[in-house]
Amino acid sequence: MRLSRHILLLLLFPLFLGGCDFIFGDVSADTELVPDEPLTEPNGHHRPRHRWSQIYSLKRSRFLRDPNKLHIAAGKEMGLNPPYRKNADFLAERDSLLECGALVYVPDSTYYVKKTAKYSYPYLTPEAFKVLNELAERFQQKLKERKQPAYSLYLTSALRTEESQKRLRKGNKNATRDTTSHLYGASFDISYWEFLRNSNRRAYSYKHIQNILTKTVSEMRNENKFLVIKENGQFCFHITVVQ
Repeated sequence: MRLSRHILLLLLFPLFLGGCDFIFGDVSADTELVPDEPLTEPNGHHRPRHRWSQIYSLKRSRFLRDPNKLHIAAGKEMGLNPPYRKNADFLAERDSLLECGALVYVPDSTYYVKKTAKYSYPYLTPEAFKVLNELAERFQQKLKERKQPAYSLYLTSALRTEESQKRLRKGNKNATRDTTSHLYGASFDISYWEFLRNSNRRAYSYKHIQNILTKTVSEMRNENKFLVIKENGQFCFHITVVQ
């Protein structure tokens, strides 16, 4: 009887090892657990090959308050990673980033204008720049549909460095004490408080224009175009691209 038990154990032992190898062995040989290798820019900053929205399932948002940790995750996946620590380091490599297509310059347009920003630079990833333009165009279309005058959006923030983020915290009590997705170039802020009327180039603040912008942002958010935080202290929409 004791011998039979030993024989049974000997027979089962290879199966046990095989089971362990299947569970804990070379899983990655058959299952892709990590994204493709990121594209490496000349300066060592990475751009991933995949799209962030294909990895995370985004739920519809009623209150436009996507958690900051999701913005950070999306920024790291869609933008410059690691970010720049010093302003001087970014400025030294700015031209190479533009040449290789990692960033694009954001000029003023008929759809949006840059508000004077002491703590950010007017550069975005190509994906974020495309989303900014789509948002502005759809906002303009809704104004036309409602027979409203043409208003330009105010772009209030774009790319930051760790140095400029620290300075912002010192000069603005409403600035986040956490890290920010602005460091990666995949985020931008647009004001929902005031708008520039194109006919006379004056700033106005109207509730019904705010509502039109909010509806535009909400629609694009629910289409998984981006993440958004409605920042009450800053009176802006903080937007991070995800595709």
